[in-house]
Amino acid sequence: MALPEERSEVMLRSMIHRLIMLVVTFVLFSLFVFTLMRLAPGDPASMLLLEIGAVPEQSIVADLQKQWGLDQSFIQQYLAWAHHVFQGELGHSFSSGEPVLSEMIERLGSTSKLIASSFVLTLFISIPIGIWMGLNEGSMPDRVVYSMTILGLSIPLYWLAILLMYALGVIWPVLPVVGSSTTRHYILPVTAMTLVQSVYFIRMVRSYTIQYSKFSYIEAAKARGLRPSIFYPSYLLRSMFIPILTLITTSLPSFFGASIIIETIFSFPGFSKYMLEAIFRRDFPVIQGSALFVAAFIFVFNFMTDLLYFLADPRVHLDKQRWEV
Repeated sequence: MALPEERSEVMLRSMIHRLIMLVVTFVLFSLFVFTLMRLAPGDPASMLLLEIGAVPEQSIVADLQKQWGLDQSFIQQYLAWAHHVFQGELGHSFSSGEPVLSEMIERLGSTSKLIASSFVLTLFISIPIGIWMGLNEGSMPDRVVYSMTILGLSIPLYWLAILLMYALGVIWPVLPVVGSSTTRHYILPVTAMTLVQSVYFIRMVRSYTIQYSKFSYIEAAKARGLRPSIFYPSYLLRSMFIPILTLITTSLPSFFGASIIIETIFSFPGFSKYMLEAIFRRDFPVIQGSALFVAAFIFVFNFMTDLLYFLADPRVHLDKQRWEV
């Protein structure tokens, strides 16, 4: 077994290596997003003029492109944008003229509450239910809940959101269906996201519980007659920590994707809806800044997950990449 000093040295070396890879990946991702925006059909100047009801004359379009720096070469545009990014600036929105960073911060609060609430509720609901189903495999309640999860996987998020909106906002108007000004505005969006995400989590946690319950050391611990208060947290749940952690971290982007649908349906003035509207308007600074923010969050989240792997299981070698044996 490695000494504490050796483990600390391995962790430090691995952190430095992964941070370097993180920076390189982030730079390559920024170049990919920037290139993709320039290859996308539609001119931002013409689309902005059409949106405000003006005729996209060539002279006006050329003036706007010059004002936004779109008349420069691709390399010049990327270097200028990258220079602003490294200075902590994401540029100004083509449509509003406001700094992208300030507009993003203004809308991040609502989306963060929406995603965090549904994320936490999903974990609190699905993990206990999934473990209970796995421990009672084949029982009648297990079959009933398992059948409900199959039905839940076949229900699209947008259809469930519209159904909840119609039932609790129109037929029985007890909850607001538009906006995000009060806590009650979050109930329907969070409920829709939680229900859709929970059915997948329940099935996966159930599968992990069944799989790990059949391991020899788990069966040996069970045969020793250990009390449930000792057996479950010290043996079964501890052995399932890494696969459940992997499930949680890999599912995080799906919550962000779900928030785009939810914010559009409920007219939720959040970050996801803000980015979607920018895509329709070809607002390059907003799209590029939003994509970089989401990528940075996911990269950092995965980096912290790798550290948790190492702390949870000393057999995990962080100095090796995931694809290495």
